Amino acid sequence: MNVAQVAQIMEEWAPAWTAEPWDRVGLLAGNPKAEARKIWVALELDEILLKKALAANVDLLLTHHPPLFKPLENLRTDNPQTDRLIRAVAGGLSLFAAHTNLDAAPGGVNDALAERLSLVETRPLEEIKKGMAKLVTFVPEQELGSVKDALFKKGAGRIGQYNECAFTTLGEGSFFAPEGRTPYLGNPGGRNRVRECRLETVVPSAELGAVIKALYQAHPYEEPAFDIYELKQGPSGFGLGRVGSLPEPLKGKEFLELAARKLGATHGAFAGPVPEKVDKVAVLGGSGGDFIDRAASSGAQVLVTGEAGYHQGERAWDLGICLLVLGHFQTEEIVVLPWATQLAARIKASGFEAEVTPWTKGRDPWRPVFEE
Repeated sequence: MNVAQVAQIMEEWAPAWTAEPWDRVGLLAGNPKAEARKIWVALELDEILLKKALAANVDLLLTHHPPLFKPLENLRTDNPQTDRLIRAVAGGLSLFAAHTNLDAAPGGVNDALAERLSLVETRPLEEIKKGMAKLVTFVPEQELGSVKDALFKKGAGRIGQYNECAFTTLGEGSFFAPEGRTPYLGNPGGRNRVRECRLETVVPSAELGAVIKALYQAHPYEEPAFDIYELKQGPSGFGLGRVGSLPEPLKGKEFLELAARKLGATHGAFAGPVPEKVDKVAVLGGSGGDFIDRAASSGAQVLVTGEAGYHQGERAWDLGICLLVLGHFQTEEIVVLPWATQLAARIKASGFEAEVTPWTKGRDPWRPVFEE
C-alpha cells in the first residue's frame, strides 16, 4: 500500500475537518504515492525517534503532535526542528499527524484516557455540533444502487462506526420536458409522471463538493434534483474530552492516587476541593484546563487533564470541582498502542498489508526538582 491509502484510512477514522481550525493535520511531509509497508506510530517526533526510524527504514511515521505546526520561515539545518524535517524527507520517511481530530474521534486520545481510568458509559465532554449536512436526491428505482455506491465512495453515509447509511422511500415524481431534451424516463413535449426513490443520506460538509460531483456523474438524469440541509449536529460520537462513570465509587483521595499511578504521573498536582466520593469523572488529554466549566456542568467531581493554568486552578475552587493535572505526556502517550492496534486492523480490513509498530519509548520533557 502507499502513503495516500494509509491517509485515507485515517481520514475515515479521524477526519481532518474535525480538527480545530488552528491545527495542522494530515500528510505534512513526503510523497502520497510513496510505499507505506513499514509504519510507526508515536506521540512526538524527537531526535531519538527520528534516528531509530531512519535506521529501521520506516516508510511512514504517524504522530499525534504535528512535527510541522507553525508556518516555516526557513529550512535550516542549524534549527533542530527544521533539520529533522529535512532529514526525514531526505531519508524517505513520510510524516503524518493526527492531532485534535484524533482527540475528538471515537477510539482516539480521550477514549484511550477514559479506558485507562476504567470509565464506563462515556460520552464526549463537548460534542462537535457542526460540520454535517443531509443530502436528499431523487433517483429512478433501477439506478438506486449505482447512485448510492457513488455517493458512499466519496464519504457519504457515515454515522459513527457505521458506513453506507441511507434511507429511501418510493414515490412519484413529475416533470415537463421541453422539446429537444432527452429525459432518461418519460417523453419530451409533455408532462411526465415516473416512479422514483427519494434517497437521503448524511455528508460531512467538507466533502459536499466531491459528493455532489459524484452525484452528477452517477445520476442518469440530465438535471438531477437534490436538496442540501445544514444539520446542527456533528458526526456521531465525536467531540473533545470524555465524561463517564467509575464502575464503583471511590473515595476522593483514593481516586486521585489511583489515576496518577495508572498514568505513570510522578509529579501531578490538583486544585479545588477533594471530593468525599468520586463516581463521575471528566477527562481531556493534553491541555484541558479551559474545559473546567464544562466538566463541572457535566456533574463530574474530577476533571483529569494534562495541563492547566493558575486561574483555571482558582476556577476549580469556585466551581467546587477537583482539577487533577497529571502531565501532557502522560495523558496523551496512552493512545499510541491502541492507535497502532486500530490502524493495523483497519489496514487489514481494507485489504492491504503493512507492518504497524507503536513507538512507546517517548519521553516526558519535564522532570521533577526532587527525585524520589
